[in-house]
Amino acid sequence: MFQHTVIKKNKFIGIWGFGIVGKAAVHYFHAQGYQLGVMDKRQLTSQELDYLKARNITWYSQEQQELFLNFYEVIIFSPGVNVSQLCYATHKNKWLHELDFFYSIFNKPIIAITGSIGKTSTTHLLSQICKEASIPVALGGNIGIPTFDLINQKDIVNYALLEVSSFQLNYCKSFAPFLAIITNFYPNHLDHHANEQEYFLAKDNILRQQTKDQLSLIPFILRNKVSPALDEHKRSYFITSCPEMKELSNLKNTEQIYYINENKVVMRYSQYQHIPIMTISTALLNLSFIDNILLLAAVCDLLKINTKLFKTIAPSLQLPEHRIEKIGSINSIDFYNDSKATTTASTLAAVKKLHNRPLHLFLGGLSKGVDRAPFIAQLKNHVKHIYCFGKEAIMLYTMCLNNNISATYFSTLADAVNACVAAIHPGDCVLLSPAGSSFDLYENYEQRGKHFKDLINHYIQKI
Repeated sequence: MFQHTVIKKNKFIGIWGFGIVGKAAVHYFHAQGYQLGVMDKRQLTSQELDYLKARNITWYSQEQQELFLNFYEVIIFSPGVNVSQLCYATHKNKWLHELDFFYSIFNKPIIAITGSIGKTSTTHLLSQICKEASIPVALGGNIGIPTFDLINQKDIVNYALLEVSSFQLNYCKSFAPFLAIITNFYPNHLDHHANEQEYFLAKDNILRQQTKDQLSLIPFILRNKVSPALDEHKRSYFITSCPEMKELSNLKNTEQIYYINENKVVMRYSQYQHIPIMTISTALLNLSFIDNILLLAAVCDLLKINTKLFKTIAPSLQLPEHRIEKIGSINSIDFYNDSKATTTASTLAAVKKLHNRPLHLFLGGLSKGVDRAPFIAQLKNHVKHIYCFGKEAIMLYTMCLNNNISATYFSTLADAVNACVAAIHPGDCVLLSPAGSSFDLYENYEQRGKHFKDLINHYIQKI
């Protein structure tokens, strides 16, 4: 099943991109004794340059791209590096892809989770469930620890549990996780991928190399869109309500569906039988979105983890920071930080969860090539006021006006918060859920979320 990728020690390895993944790759291959070179479009700090110099690693600026690509025999590019098709084809025999290499060397089953929204929360919650079930996992990938830094855990865990992005999956040739999970699919990252179809095909790469002995779990709505499974491959689907009998009758013997019945019981339809898996408690409903709970129940069933454990630990489970994170309350006003919502679908889900109260919503960030106008139209009658901030604030504000939605725009998040706290009333709800990336004003969504929490906490402490 696993075929180790062997790189001869006399090979020169080039690492394109010196961010989190690039640094992990440098650390791993330098420890293995390889001669390395690093290229990045940004100017490295003096500490980074000293780190490379101390290890005899050659540094290249982006202007030296052709020299770098022609000299090195094996090239690893970080997920955020957007390699053109011409460049990729010109050096087609040199590329070593992060996930392909990890799959070849880790030699333990991999659970990989991708999707447009919810993948971070799902991965995080599943890691907590595995911990409670005494199943050791190496957690990382697109969140936390890069795959190159997970390799040394292979002898002490049962699984690698990875969140994987479309950037990581885009060029994979052999990556085939034991359990491949797609949470959902919505347009995203169209500033990186040429179009929506290319973005989908990147996500679909999580399934394409799977064998008959591996498992997949995907939304039922994607059944006829994703790559077909091998004849004996066991494919599972999830959907919040039971499909029509006609749809059930079209399933193959190797396919099954997880759904929720009218009594909030997760059911598995398999081999013409409806089998109860677990009842969704109030604690679970309060924890996350219903789709996420259904998906996690299905994963527990597939991995043969007792779902009673999932229900028992529900009160102690916690979503990661910046995911509909309640900051605090004052004067019956609740404040939420959902800075991780970098897509329109994420923000719509957050609004749906909180819209039963007068909602003050902060939108901002960069659109990543996605037209946000249809999304704005869906907010009508669900929000009291929208505070647009950042580089695209005027554009977002104009979309709000076109839909007769009360809105204002600001250059900074601090200015937007100041306007909001002057306008809120008891019983209102305040939500940062930007529906865009953070890179117009912040280094990442974590920095944006922390700034918002600092602003809100400062306001609460003054009252």
